[in-house]
Amino acid sequence: MEEGMMLIRGSDSAIDLPSILTEEEKWYFDLQGYLILRQVITADEINQMLRLGSHWLEQPDQAPLPLRVTVKEYGGVINPLPYGDRIFERTSLNEKVLRVVMGLMWNRPRLFNCALVQQKKEPISAGEKEKLHRDTSGFDFPDGFRNPHNDYQAGNGQIYSNYINTAITLVDVPKENGFTCIPGTHKSEINFPDSLDIDNLWAPAETFELQAGDCLIFSPRLMHGARYWKMAYPRMVIFNRYQFSFYFNENYSLPLKDHADRISADQFELESIQRGKKEFARRILDKIKRGEKLC
Repeated sequence: MEEGMMLIRGSDSAIDLPSILTEEEKWYFDLQGYLILRQVITADEINQMLRLGSHWLEQPDQAPLPLRVTVKEYGGVINPLPYGDRIFERTSLNEKVLRVVMGLMWNRPRLFNCALVQQKKEPISAGEKEKLHRDTSGFDFPDGFRNPHNDYQAGNGQIYSNYINTAITLVDVPKENGFTCIPGTHKSEINFPDSLDIDNLWAPAETFELQAGDCLIFSPRLMHGARYWKMAYPRMVIFNRYQFSFYFNENYSLPLKDHADRISADQFELESIQRGKKEFARRILDKIKRGEKLC
C-alpha cells in the first residue's frame, strides 16, 4: 500500500461469519425456499392471540390505537399487530424463529411488517383457481434485473436472503388449505409462464399440513399464494416480514415512535434500521454458544 493511503473496511463483515443454521437447514432452504418449525408458541399463547384477534375483527372500533383493522366479507387483516398487545411479540421476537431468520440474513434482521390475517370459507365459482405471486417490494424490476430489496444468494456455505417472511398459524391447517408455493422458485430467473396454472403438471404448487403453533419460514421470491379455505373455522395466521437491517427500509413508518410505550425495547430495536448487531440478536447468539434452549 502506498504511503498515505488508508484501507477502509467496515467493522461488520460477513466474510468470516459462522452460520447458526445447521447444514441440513441450509441445504433444504437453498433447495426448497422454505423451512417449517414445529410448535414455536404454546397453546396458552395461541389462545390469547386468538381471543384478542377475533375480538378486534368482530369489534374493530375497540381495537387500541395505532392498530388498523380491515374487515371484509370473507376475512380481515390487523396490523401493526405488536402495538395491540405485547403477547404478539412472541411471534416477531420468537427466539426459535429468529435463529433461522438471523441465519438467513447474516444476523441482522429488521421487522417491517407484522399482521394477523383471517381467511374464511367462501363460495368459489366453477373453474376458478387461486393465483400465485412473488413479493416485489412495491416495484417490479425489468426482466433480467435482480431486485436488491428481494434478493437471494447462496455460496461458500452461506445463505443471504435480504427479505424473509414467517407465517405462524394459530389454527390447524389441513393439506389443500392455506399457504401454497412452488418449491425452488425462489432461485428461478425465468418468469412463470402464463400457460401454467397453480395445478400445472410441470411443477404443481404444494400445501402443508400444519398444527396450531407451527411456523413456516419462506423466501418471498417463491411463487406463492393461499389456497381457498375449506374449513368451517377461519384461518388465522400471523405474518412477520423481515429485511436486512442496514441497507433497506421497506416500511419507513416503523417503529411508531409516538406509540413506543405499546411495545418492548427489544421490539422497538427489531423494527429499527441499524448497521451493527442488535442486542436481542447478541443474546440469542450467546445462548446458542452456551448451548441453552431457545424460547
